[in-house]
Amino acid sequence: MKNTSTDPTPVYDSAALVSPFIDETKGLYSRWFILRRMIYTNFKTRYKRSYLGVIWSLLNPLLNMIVFVVVFSQLFRFQIPHYPLYILSGQMIFTFFASSTAEAMMQILYNATMIRRVYLPKTIYILAGIAINGINLILTFIPFLLIALIDKLEFSVQMFMIIPALLLLSCFVVGMSLIVATITPYLNDFSQIWGVLITLWTYLTPLFYPVDIIPEQSLALYKSNPMYIYVTLFRDPLLYQTIPELSLWINGIIYGVVFLLFGWWLFTKNSNEFAYRA
Repeated sequence: MKNTSTDPTPVYDSAALVSPFIDETKGLYSRWFILRRMIYTNFKTRYKRSYLGVIWSLLNPLLNMIVFVVVFSQLFRFQIPHYPLYILSGQMIFTFFASSTAEAMMQILYNATMIRRVYLPKTIYILAGIAINGINLILTFIPFLLIALIDKLEFSVQMFMIIPALLLLSCFVVGMSLIVATITPYLNDFSQIWGVLITLWTYLTPLFYPVDIIPEQSLALYKSNPMYIYVTLFRDPLLYQTIPELSLWINGIIYGVVFLLFGWWLFTKNSNEFAYRA
């Protein structure tokens, strides 16, 4: 229904959107300052009532690494160079993925009242949560550098290849976060299902064991795991001063771009339903 009155106040009409995909992108760009403010507020709120605050973001991966090192290096006798850093680097990548998707699932439900009352691009809520976990990822480089110095890790220019690796990972994480955030309002129990899937995904990714224990006949399927790809793209330049083979980069690009575009399309296509289902 068109506004035939002389009132110049713009009226938001979701039915008039030419393309939810494009309109969401434009809306996010024009409200970028709100996203920045939301990231700052969420980060401050998250650690406001914590005695350890940001320090826990540094201690948590460190303590997990110690547990894995003690258990797997003694019980399974894995002979992996720089094993503590091997575990920590894998944890950094997978924790960013798991935490971002878990938080994204609840963003629409937690912000249901705001969504009903105020129009904002709904991707803002998802991206703000991912950004907080991105900050935590950056913070974990502090204990990583400390362990690297103790472990006498060799530093080289190949380490800068982690930058494109993290960019590709971020595209994949945003896409997956948008997908799970779309499913959750329609299926409230999906958070429990996703928790089980994440646990399974953890054991299918070489976070604390070497790839060479995988049977030869299963190796091709195993290496098609996107988290295997992103962990390898991040870990090899960082720990072993080697640039992963081109096929891994190509697959990383494909996973990142495809999941980002599909996730954005799926989320924006269904975003007008969230106010009624959340």
